[in-house]
Formats: sequence, C-alpha cells, structure tokens
Amino acid sequence: MDEEHVTEEDLWEELPNSTGAQRADILYRISAHLYSRNKYAEALACAQESVDILEREETTDNSSLGRSRAGVAHNLKAIGEHQAALDELIQVSELFHRESQPEVGEIDCMIGRWAYDTKDFAIAAKYLSYSTSEAGEGISDKHVAAQDMFFLGRALLQIGQADLALEKLETARESFKNLESTLDLAIADSGVAEVFVALNRIPEAHRAAQRSLDLFTTLGKRIHSTVALMPLAQCLLLEGDIEEALKLITEAIEIEQASDESELDEIIKFERLLIEILNKLNRSEEAAEIERRHESIHEYLR
Repeated sequence: MDEEHVTEEDLWEELPNSTGAQRADILYRISAHLYSRNKYAEALACAQESVDILEREETTDNSSLGRSRAGVAHNLKAIGEHQAALDELIQVSELFHRESQPEVGEIDCMIGRWAYDTKDFAIAAKYLSYSTSEAGEGISDKHVAAQDMFFLGRALLQIGQADLALEKLETARESFKNLESTLDLAIADSGVAEVFVALNRIPEAHRAAQRSLDLFTTLGKRIHSTVALMPLAQCLLLEGDIEEALKLITEAIEIEQASDESELDEIIKFERLLIEILNKLNRSEEAAEIERRHESIHEYLR
C-alpha cells in the first residue's frame, strides 16, 4: 500500500493484526489523523498506547519513541494540560540529546516557546539557549533561530538577566534586519527598548522605541504598536514629558482593548503605568479607581 495515501480507515483495519513496533507506529499515525480532526482525547489515548508499547518492548528506536512522546505532548497541550505537555516534551529533549537525534533543535525550540507562553521563563531561557545553537543554515532555519533568539532575550529579561537579554535581542534584531523581515525587526526594537528601560539607559530606550513605533506605523501594523508605545511612554515619563506619556499609554490601552485577541495581563501592565502617570499629574482619584478595579479582578480570578 502506498504510504502517502494510507487513510485513517486503512490504519484502523491494519491495527488488529499488528504487534510490537508496527502496532506502535500505526497507533501513532492514527493519533496524528485524530489530532488533525481535533479529536484530542482519542488522539492522546492512541499516542500514549504507542509510547507504552515501545517502552514495554524496550525499543532501541528512540526516534520513534520520541515521535510518539511528542504526539502525547501535543495532545496534552491541546486539552489544556500545559505543564504535563511541557514535562513530556522535556523527556523527548533529554532522549534526543542523549542520542544526538537531528530533531533535537526543533524539540528544544518547541519547549522554549511553550514555556515562554506559560510564563515559565527560566525553562524558556534554558531550552531556547539550546535551540539557538542547534539551528540549521537555511533561510527558514535562520528566521526561526532569530525568533528563538528574540524570545530568549525576552525570557532572560524576565528572570533578571538584563545585560545578557540585551545581547540576545540585539543579535535577533541584526538577524531580522539581514533577513529583511521588517515586522520582526520592529518587534525586536521594541524588546531592545524594554531592556534599555530596565537598564535605565533612557535615551537609548527612547530611540529604539521610537524606531519601532515608526516602523509599525509605516507598515500599518497599529495592532502591534502597543509593544513600542509602552516603553516609549515609560521614557517620556522619566524624561518629564508626562502629558505625552499619558497620551501614548492611553493609546496602547485602547488598541489592546479593541483587539479581538486582547490579553488581560497586557492591559493591566499598561494600566499600571497609567496609574503612575495619573499620580504624577495629581489625578489620584482616577488612579485609585483603576487600582480598585485591579484588586477586584485579582479577587475574582484568585
């Protein structure tokens, strides 16, 4: 049978007569079909059975074992079990590192991105540092490596390593510039600006944030511009231009609130800066009302 045209139905028909590694392979492929149809619970069961068979057989085919474990991880993530998914994928990484499997860079990249999304910045930094050193030389590989370098810089900033974060973000920025990836370049500049603020290098932060905002504006990417507006507003506040800082952070909040993918954490982060600005302008009642609202949200979500 032509492997490229094997259907899910074909695989189910093959399954009863299969054993060992063949059965594990069929279950993995069934899992992939189920995953593509958003049948995550069933897909997870098939992928987990595939893993169980390979471990029971004490397989030496670690590529297949890693593939099945990665299938388990993807389905765990799809049903909202993010920590379990991450733990599973870390096991795949450890296996692939021991065996020097070629897929290890892709797995480490995935762990880093997943950990970053769940705000586990220490794990994100660890695995993104691996993946940035494991990237290939193709154009697509270089772009992924630059993105990993960017997220590595962001993660390092979150765990208090601002100087190293700056080094990684400036490397990512240079890569995006060489790849002529202008939207990524604007995003990288906003990250550089954020680190400069953390390092209290305000003139440099201002230049990087303004550069980022100018590029977002020219590209017509207003929805992305909040990441530049925030550090630029911080710079203006520290430079004493409080009214302009108020204007920019208000704009950032309005853009984020109007987005179909608005994030509560981002809005609260922007509003914390707004509170600081309002207090500087002696508008303490407005600042207090925002603080009251934040406390109410915290109590509600706790």
